Amino acid sequence: MSLFPDKSRQRCKKLGLALAVLFVGVVFRTGVAEAQSGRRASTPSAPATVTPPVPTETPNPEAEKPLAPGQLPSKVRLLVARQPTSRHLLSEDQILAAFVKQLNRYENVEATSVGDAKESGAVARAKAETEALVVLLRFDVDSFQNGTIITNSQDLQIEYSVLAPHTGKRQTKGKVYFQSIGGGRMRKSDWPNGTPIRITAEASGIEAADGLYFWLRLEAAKKRSE
Repeated sequence: MSLFPDKSRQRCKKLGLALAVLFVGVVFRTGVAEAQSGRRASTPSAPATVTPPVPTETPNPEAEKPLAPGQLPSKVRLLVARQPTSRHLLSEDQILAAFVKQLNRYENVEATSVGDAKESGAVARAKAETEALVVLLRFDVDSFQNGTIITNSQDLQIEYSVLAPHTGKRQTKGKVYFQSIGGGRMRKSDWPNGTPIRITAEASGIEAADGLYFWLRLEAAKKRSE
């Protein structure tokens, strides 16, 4: 039997009260933790991505504008045949495309590519025509430069010949050199007295077309003076 019964009961009450407070505290913290954990579990929605508009190319009006208006009094039809090299370099296709495109930019000139042909085939085609001129664009690999043979040369000699309808006779011819960038030994330019040299395929085709048009303009001037 305890000598101090009141003190024992007081200690029991205090201990029970402390345990009750501790229990309430644990339950409260657990609820808060679960609530916070639930908020973190929700994933925020990704922001909408905005795709920038694709820029469109604005056509250059100067590039589409007809060249030399009023120089030719009537339309001239040109049938362009190509005599390729045995290697058929990619630059040959590019030069031909630029050649035909540049001719069609001139007023009163209508140029059409008619495929590959040798000289005999081009002459036969010209004889079969009644009005159109046949232009033979011949390509040769330029492998001999300044006394040196260039192995696997990418450079070209481009020669154009104009053949008359009915007869197939050559009316004029011209030549342009295509000197590829990083190719063999660079040719020495003798322009304006020698053959023009161009370092891009497009420029080579344009140069040949401009030379051909110059002849067409001279022929038109002769007819007007007769």
